[in-house]
Amino acid sequence: MGTLQFTKVTRDTTIDVRVHVDRAIAEHEPDNRSARCHLLSVFGNDQEIAAIAAALSEEARFYLTGPQIERLMVSVGAEAVVFRSSLSVPGRRRPIRHLVALSDELAKTCTGGNPGARRTVLCDGDPEFVLYRLGARFGIPVLPEWSEWFTNELRRKQAIERLIGVGCHPVLVRGTKKRFLGWTGHALKRGLIRIPENRESGTWRLPATFELGPPPYEPQLR
Repeated sequence: MGTLQFTKVTRDTTIDVRVHVDRAIAEHEPDNRSARCHLLSVFGNDQEIAAIAAALSEEARFYLTGPQIERLMVSVGAEAVVFRSSLSVPGRRRPIRHLVALSDELAKTCTGGNPGARRTVLCDGDPEFVLYRLGARFGIPVLPEWSEWFTNELRRKQAIERLIGVGCHPVLVRGTKKRFLGWTGHALKRGLIRIPENRESGTWRLPATFELGPPPYEPQLR
C-alpha cells in the first residue's frame, strides 16, 4: 500500500491527515515535479476520510508515496467523481471508511464516454484488457485474437506509455476512434488479422491482477 498526505495550515490550526492508499493512478505533469492523479482509493476513519473528501472538493494538492514512488505532489483536479462507503471488519468495533476518487478524464472512459477523446487512461496494460476497453469505449468491433497485434501497433506508433501506479499497472493510450478503426481496417485487408468464420463473440481473458467471479468472463461487444 501507499500513503496519501494532506496538509493545510490555517490561521488557527494545522490540518495534517494521512490515509492508506491501495490503488492510485497518476501522470507526471510536464515539470516532472507534480502529477495529475486519475484514481485514488483510500482508507481511514471518519475524520480522515471527511477531510480528504473536503480537500478534493477544493481541488487541493496531496502528497502520494508508495512502493517505488517517492514523495509526489498530486491533484485530482476539477470535477472529480467521488464515491464513499463503509467496510465492516470482523473484530473491529467501528467500520473502516473507504473513498474512491476518479478524475473527470478517467470517469469518461466508460462505455460510450466522450467518443471524441484522444486519450484513454487504463488501469492495466494487459493486451486483451487494453483492446477490450478501447473497443467498449468507442464501439469498435474487436476480437481477443487481435490483442497482441494491436498492442504491437500501439508500441510501434508510440501511442502507449506507462503511468505511475499503486496496486495496479496503468497505461495511457493515445488515439481516436477513427484512428483505431483505420488500423483494424488496414490490418484486415492485409491479412494481419482475420475474422473467424461462424464466430459471434469472443471470450476475453481477465488480467491476472483482476478478480471478478468464476471464469469464463465473456463481455459482449456490439
